[in-house]
Amino acid sequence: MSLKIRNQDLSPAEISFLKWQYGFEEDDDPFEISLWQTIMRAWESDNAPSMSGTQGTDHLSRLGSSNAYTEHVSLYIKFKSDQSDRFWRELITRAGLADRRQRKTAASVERRRRASATTA
Repeated sequence: MSLKIRNQDLSPAEISFLKWQYGFEEDDDPFEISLWQTIMRAWESDNAPSMSGTQGTDHLSRLGSSNAYTEHVSLYIKFKSDQSDRFWRELITRAGLADRRQRKTAASVERRRRASATTA
């Protein structure tokens, strides 16, 4: 299944974010996959309680610095905010996509396993 995104109203970062949320294809840029995983891990690390009781890390702000991935980090923060449902619905509407949460789909790893099992 190939993701059909109506991309004339979306930035490259928004398109990349949607690909991450819907599942990257095997021929997608591996850097994009790593970038979104890194942003997610930075957010988790920054928001995890510290073992020593001190201030948490500040990884996400460094990833969002002016010389890094500001738009990507900003998108992720919106996605994790209190307004995430509104942000998500508006983004997928602009992309012309159905809400993936409204249907049951297999993860891309499971789709690849099934495809390789049928060819074996």
